[in-house]
Amino acid sequence: MTPKSGTFGELFRKYRLRAEFNTLSEVGSALAEKGFIFEDSIFSRWQNNSRLPHSRKILLKLIEIFVERGALTTLVEVNEFLSSANRGYVSDTEREIIHLKSPSDIFQVPNEIRNFSGRQGIVDSVLHMDALPGKVILLYGPAGIGKSALAIRLGHVLRHRFLDGILWYKIEKDNLMDILLSIGRIVGEDISGIHDLHVRATVVRALLANKQVLLFLDSVEMNDDIHILIPHSNLCTVIMTSQKNMLKSHADYVSIQVPSFSELETLSLFQQVMKKKYRPSYRDTVLQTARRVGNLPLAIHILARHLVHANLPVSRLPELLNENVLFFYNLEYENKSLHAAFEMSYGKLDGTAKAVLVSASIFKGKDFSAQSIGYINGFSALQTAHVLQQLIDLSLVEHSTKHRYRLHPAIQQFVRDKLDSPRSSRLIIIAWGMFIFFVAWWVYLQMFVERENIQYGIFTTSKAILAIFGGASGIYIARGWGGATSQLGRSVNMFSFGLFFQAFGELAWGYSANIQHISLPYPSWADLGYFTAIPFYIYGAILLAKSSGIKITIQSFRKKLIAIMIPVGMLIIAYMLFLHGYTFDVSNPVKIFLDFGYPFGEAIYISVAIITFIFSRTLLDGIMRSKALLVLVALLVQFIADYTFLYTIDTYYQGNYVTIGYLLAFFFMTLALLHLKSIQVKI
Repeated sequence: MTPKSGTFGELFRKYRLRAEFNTLSEVGSALAEKGFIFEDSIFSRWQNNSRLPHSRKILLKLIEIFVERGALTTLVEVNEFLSSANRGYVSDTEREIIHLKSPSDIFQVPNEIRNFSGRQGIVDSVLHMDALPGKVILLYGPAGIGKSALAIRLGHVLRHRFLDGILWYKIEKDNLMDILLSIGRIVGEDISGIHDLHVRATVVRALLANKQVLLFLDSVEMNDDIHILIPHSNLCTVIMTSQKNMLKSHADYVSIQVPSFSELETLSLFQQVMKKKYRPSYRDTVLQTARRVGNLPLAIHILARHLVHANLPVSRLPELLNENVLFFYNLEYENKSLHAAFEMSYGKLDGTAKAVLVSASIFKGKDFSAQSIGYINGFSALQTAHVLQQLIDLSLVEHSTKHRYRLHPAIQQFVRDKLDSPRSSRLIIIAWGMFIFFVAWWVYLQMFVERENIQYGIFTTSKAILAIFGGASGIYIARGWGGATSQLGRSVNMFSFGLFFQAFGELAWGYSANIQHISLPYPSWADLGYFTAIPFYIYGAILLAKSSGIKITIQSFRKKLIAIMIPVGMLIIAYMLFLHGYTFDVSNPVKIFLDFGYPFGEAIYISVAIITFIFSRTLLDGIMRSKALLVLVALLVQFIADYTFLYTIDTYYQGNYVTIGYLLAFFFMTLALLHLKSIQVKI
């Protein structure tokens, strides 16, 4: 790499100050300790460039001092300093003598943002900041202002200044323990045995105190305990991004507001993106459009990339924005402006691309792999790569590290609103309200109503309403996941159809028991609904497993002994509970089929659900684990309710406690489907 140009005097002053020599006499004292004695006037001549050091040996000794004090950190800087005195470059032997360290290979900063533009003033202020090592810097501003992009730029610019590495972490509400564990491992300490957050943080701060590390903490507003990650060190530098200009429990930090783009930065970005298609005559149109989106860099970037992707002239910009004029009613409300830019790009996507973008939003701010997106949607690697590239072209998805991808937090929130609108919390409240109503009704019947009263039959049949509500909610939720175009969407549909068939069974049972007055209608038309739900649940569980990244194949079963033991164990349990000592009535083959079909079918879907729950912990960042758990609970409750019904069939009556078991099964399956819709609501 060719050294940068600069006079010897300029570089001498630069590295002297970086080495924290406040006066020239301090430089003389440091050289004297190395055996070279000069009058202070000679250093003044060096600094004003009226004279150069006469000896290479003196230069190397001066370099050695600067290296020891952390002023010179890279071979490029050393060669730049030597060549400015007309002494060429440092040799391998000389490099060993001055103990010049090599930069660390630890570099976790995401790839540079394509077409990064502007922010040079902020970059320069950080680069030339006095005593940068040990500083805590906070970059703050609203969503879409480009804080993360600026931080990524700084990481690449500062790469060679931090010999012990550059670390990058995305902050969430609950990932500080994981971050601390990661830092500990990087610096060579296993702290997995420390389970207290503050104790683990104390250990990590002590480890970082003596390391020349640059630590990036992105989106720190997500966690109130972020201060425990900040070491009190003169070597470790911390750069954070936040929507708020506030850092709890750490008063000594430098805050830098990241403003909206200036006119010059806006035009520069459009020129970079559009290249030869850009004309100076577009200036007024571009600036007028940029103002309508609050001059937010992310929104401007999306608009520029959209023009290129759609092969549209700049003159079409006002027309495109007028299609979404309602979002621009209040120009000073930046999130609305940003939302409009997102809405416009989102509206141009086909159903497949929308499904991929929605599925990318569930990774809670983390980056994700193309393989993960492929699993969730059931796409081939080639199809996934094609769709991701389409989203990248529209700046809706960005490249991250190591062949992974990421969503900007503002885009992620926008897409989550698409997935989660109307809010699942409202639907969950409705589900809870229905469940509480039925439970209260059941308690009332048990306490105040005679068993022969028709209300028991009405109660037993009407609980189908909860199953219908859950199935209808599931169909709507599946649309948000892309419906039949995505694997997860198909899984939700299967569970929803299963609930509909359960509801059909309840209604048919109610007709047989209350209208036809059949005391125990089994087999009956009700079983057409009950039993048909089983294959839908089985297929839904298999699709959920696939969308969680689990390959249900013979090969994977051989690799995972547990994947063999669970189905076999469940079949044995089903046999022992339902069929042990079974007496065959060959005159009623339908009953024999149902007697075997119910327990074995339920054993299969429960086995798949258990396998999905166990293996989903390590796949797709574990995001599907809580969703698989609720599905598993719903299926287990269904299994237990069926067993209880058969075990107590001689004493069964409509509205007894077995009915509550089926009500619970419908309720948990409804919650499971709503949780597949919900991103932020925790059950």
